[in-house]
Amino acid sequence: MSDLSEFIRISQELGDDMAFVQAGGGNTSQKIDAKIMAVKSSGSFLRDITINKGYCLVNFQEIKKYHNNLPKDELRYSNDMNSFVTKGDGRPSMESGFHAIIPKKYVLHSHPVYLNVLLCSEQGEEILLDLFPYSLFIKAIAPGKDLSMEILSLLNEGNSREEYVFFLQNHGLITASDDLLACYKTHLEISNSIKEAYAFKTFNYMDNQNIHPILFDNNLFPDQIIFSKHEDTKSPGYVENLSAANYIFTQINDSKLTPLFLSNELTNYIASMDSEKYRFNLDQK
Repeated sequence: MSDLSEFIRISQELGDDMAFVQAGGGNTSQKIDAKIMAVKSSGSFLRDITINKGYCLVNFQEIKKYHNNLPKDELRYSNDMNSFVTKGDGRPSMESGFHAIIPKKYVLHSHPVYLNVLLCSEQGEEILLDLFPYSLFIKAIAPGKDLSMEILSLLNEGNSREEYVFFLQNHGLITASDDLLACYKTHLEISNSIKEAYAFKTFNYMDNQNIHPILFDNNLFPDQIIFSKHEDTKSPGYVENLSAANYIFTQINDSKLTPLFLSNELTNYIASMDSEKYRFNLDQK
């Protein structure tokens, strides 16, 4: 098997910074050979990944073929994705589809709070495409099947890149490259450049525990939907995601931007997804 040590190290580093990854969010992958891909397990914490736990080995070539003729039903999709696991810890990430589809050895996905100030604002798309004209922007969409198919559609349109940057509205960032360190560097630089340009305060989840009431009825990103309703308000899933939402909302207002909340229709669909219910029932809840 190809060496996974650097992949593990970068995954841990990315997951250890709460400004990028909250609780069990985010995911990473490495294509090991022409058929097998290591991808973070659903709901596992990137910061806790080791060579022995926290990821699955999947047949990414079969996943790519599968996306050429998908079922409409999300539950079937969720179950079918599990069938591509050859070895591993739990279920593969619900985002394994786009990890397989993006034609690069390494794919990193996180939920950077500084970037999400823009991605969760009405002005964000125009600002980001101006700052990063080589990037690809995806409007708010359900994670998992729908997001993977949207990325496949963009790639089929001939959007070839030496290194990919995808901005996901109301969600986060994907970078992809055949060079792991370059992929990680781009990930960090995008977030840090936005923080510096807008003079955002450094995110500290302990400073964001007084959640604005509007955030219990309106959602900025998918993980807020899933974990905001849980009764255990001291769980990592609740604390880390709600503090991130509070920080993002506060910075949007302080920057004189306009918050962009997820629609009720999309919110209800995400809350109903089998893959999201699975993550909710894991320890991060």
